[in-house]
Amino acid sequence: MNRSFKNSIVTIILIILATPSWASLISQVDRTQIESNETLQLTVTYSGKSSNGEPSFNQLQSDFEIISNSRQQQYSWINGEQTSSTNWTLSLLPKKKGRLTIPALSFNGDSSRPIAIVVRAANANPAASGNQPVFIQTSIDKSSAYIQEQVILTHRLHYSVPLQDISISEFEIPDAMIQQISEERFNKRINGKNYSIIEIKFALFPQNIGKLIIPQQRFTAFEASGSQFGGFFSRGNRLMRLTQEQTIDILPKPSHISASNWMPSSKVTLEESWSDPSETLTAGEPITRTIKITALGLTAAQIQPLPNLENTGVKLYPDQAALEDKKTTRGVIGIRSESVAIVPNQEGQIRIPAIELTWWDTVNKRMQTSRLPERIFTVVTAKTSLPISVENKSANNVVTAAETPVNSKTVSQITQWSLTLNALLIAVIVGLLYWRKNTPTVTMAKEITKLPSAKQHLNQIAAQAADNNLAAMRDNILLWGAEVFPQQPPISLNQLADLMANLELKQQFALLDQQLFKADKDNNLEVDTALIIKCLKAFSGKKNNHTRRGTELKPLYPDSK
Repeated sequence: MNRSFKNSIVTIILIILATPSWASLISQVDRTQIESNETLQLTVTYSGKSSNGEPSFNQLQSDFEIISNSRQQQYSWINGEQTSSTNWTLSLLPKKKGRLTIPALSFNGDSSRPIAIVVRAANANPAASGNQPVFIQTSIDKSSAYIQEQVILTHRLHYSVPLQDISISEFEIPDAMIQQISEERFNKRINGKNYSIIEIKFALFPQNIGKLIIPQQRFTAFEASGSQFGGFFSRGNRLMRLTQEQTIDILPKPSHISASNWMPSSKVTLEESWSDPSETLTAGEPITRTIKITALGLTAAQIQPLPNLENTGVKLYPDQAALEDKKTTRGVIGIRSESVAIVPNQEGQIRIPAIELTWWDTVNKRMQTSRLPERIFTVVTAKTSLPISVENKSANNVVTAAETPVNSKTVSQITQWSLTLNALLIAVIVGLLYWRKNTPTVTMAKEITKLPSAKQHLNQIAAQAADNNLAAMRDNILLWGAEVFPQQPPISLNQLADLMANLELKQQFALLDQQLFKADKDNNLEVDTALIIKCLKAFSGKKNNHTRRGTELKPLYPDSK
């Protein structure tokens, strides 16, 4: 049996050693959409032990012509162990139009995933018919667009002679925002001649209706002369080419759509995530909800904020929205992420209503609505183990007493011990009362006045006001109110202002809540944080004076005169 076990271990080790589980084969292309006379770059990476072989590329030749194939080996050391990877870079020219597939490739037992390629018909270009060595194509993806709708501008520099130090001039359009979204390099065969191409794309966002004129840009380059110096070609003649001026008709938004709902995009999605996936919440404990809005063809700044969450059973603490723009060959993808901390106030069920965001579909030319469904949560109170354990202990004591026989002699002894302990306790109390009568009360009063911490909260409120951290400032104001009014802690700023009987402070608290939680903010009105701090300090001084007088205990035995 031991010998069989050893043989099994040896077999497992040999299998592990013989299987390169960490190896992988990955295929990548620089573009998935090309024209029929353009080249495509395929990169195949094998992250396994170095090998002299290569994947079989013969199956590519049914749809593509392999123009070139180069190999590169890379080595690295990680934690004292050598790792290696091999890259094969192929330049492919499609043999036909339509939807082609780069098939799954295999090498050393690993396989890559197939890749779909769309090959369009080549556009006839009058400039290329003259066999010019350098020329430019300029195109726009639409001849008319709505205001703030994305327009893609594409420049392609073609050159069949060696060029170096290629650059393009910057340009501005007063009535549009401009973002460069991509720069690609590839090869193309035109009229039997091979051209190198630099493709630069821009996303334009028109801001005014009417005619939008896209001015010319200038490409500058130098010819590479035949002479070499130090292994590099020296500069030759300087070349300049101008792009073509373009004009686009910019239309106004449809009259039935309000400015707050105007989001021209080809696709808008809503995604939500919660810090706790459970559908049961605890009263007083926060849970964070994050909603991500993704819009294709819009910048993050163009995405409208989500509507406010209206629910009287929760407190809301929204965070500042996070904005991000991703640039792709399809255009700009704007991402807006909004997070809010939700604190349920009471047990029971709370309903988080559905969220809807309307936007203009630039593809189908109509309004669309993206929606998150409503959520229903059950709110429970915080669990405490103390009352349960005391109740169980008491119940156990009752059962034990019922099951234990009662002995009169035992009861008599317990009674005597109880009387003795009571007598000692009375003596201790009398001694303490006598000591208190002859001890000054100032020391006790000093100890009691150390308890309030409202001053500490005031210092924090002032610091947060200086940093313009209104949300944290609001929290500390409520904590300050709980210290000042311990018998009736306020749960809102409005209630605190009523307790203080200060109408001026009530107005500032309303402005503070509006800035934090309302969508219809009045930018002309700002919260006067200095006035809030002044009122709190003034009231705190009055309250502390009253508290100090109240904490001075009267003597138990006043001197009679």
